[in-house]
Amino acid sequence: MTPREHAIYVYGGYALAVTMGVALLGLAYFTLAPTQSHFGEMAMLALGIGCCAGSTLVLMTLTQRLQASEQARQQIEAKAAAHARESRAISAFLGNISHELRTPLNAIIGYADVLVQRMFGPIGSPRYEDYANNIRQGSETLLTIVNDLFEIARASARDEDFVCEPLDAGVVAGKVVAELHPLAADKNVALKIDVLPRPIWTYGHREALRQVMTRLIKNAIKFTDSEGTIIVKVEPAGRQVQISVTDNGIGIPQEDIERLGIPFQTVDNPMARSRGGLGLGLAIARGLVQRMEGDLAIESIAGKGTRVTVTLRDGEAIAASQSALGQAA
Repeated sequence: MTPREHAIYVYGGYALAVTMGVALLGLAYFTLAPTQSHFGEMAMLALGIGCCAGSTLVLMTLTQRLQASEQARQQIEAKAAAHARESRAISAFLGNISHELRTPLNAIIGYADVLVQRMFGPIGSPRYEDYANNIRQGSETLLTIVNDLFEIARASARDEDFVCEPLDAGVVAGKVVAELHPLAADKNVALKIDVLPRPIWTYGHREALRQVMTRLIKNAIKFTDSEGTIIVKVEPAGRQVQISVTDNGIGIPQEDIERLGIPFQTVDNPMARSRGGLGLGLAIARGLVQRMEGDLAIESIAGKGTRVTVTLRDGEAIAASQSALGQAA
């Protein structure tokens, strides 16, 4: 009985099979594209099965399935590449527009400060000083809105530089609390922190977590009256880490809690509206937490207070392994 050779062209190469009767003597795949080698293995398998079965139909069906699988893979890769290009374009646009808006606003704020502080002498009528104060305050408010909108848009662009790492959540929270103590003191609000005297490792993005903590604590200060109390707590919770900000401020009606965290959604009551804001702070915080693969939950009772809890992945095992690798090196 004479050996027979069979060949098919697939994925930029040739799959070859040698048979004798119903026996498969050998398989080979030749290609100039190394990245296609795993598809070559699949092609060889299809060819071998088809030859051994003695059925051209089996061979054609398996080959068609392989080709369909390859086409689907290429479509997925094309979509991913298009999404990456879109994200880079959005990031570049945001960087440009942010610069164009922030630069004149900072200049306006600076010139208004010069007038308010009378750096070059008296400015005449007291009304001018009032106007300069209004200009500065309005510009600072507008700059805050621009920065918030920029953060929301940047989060949706999925910046490729957003890389998580093990970090001590207690240290991050402690620094933010220290930075915001003067703001709380100006309102006669007690700002406290409750954290264990040891590292509490989580897995997240350091700057993102700092922003989340800053926005949550500023929100708590805004909606807590004089002589109120805010407690920031960091603690391990099983295989996760929880960071909570609890206040005894004005609270949130139950029907409004679900709407919070959505851009431009605010609590619909006079006490909340009187304190300003566009409802962007919680939306940004929630978006950043989600990018760190965490969760943000709100519990509140109107007139009693609010607790916002951020739950993130535990990073202790990752931190320990990285430390061991560093010592080994």
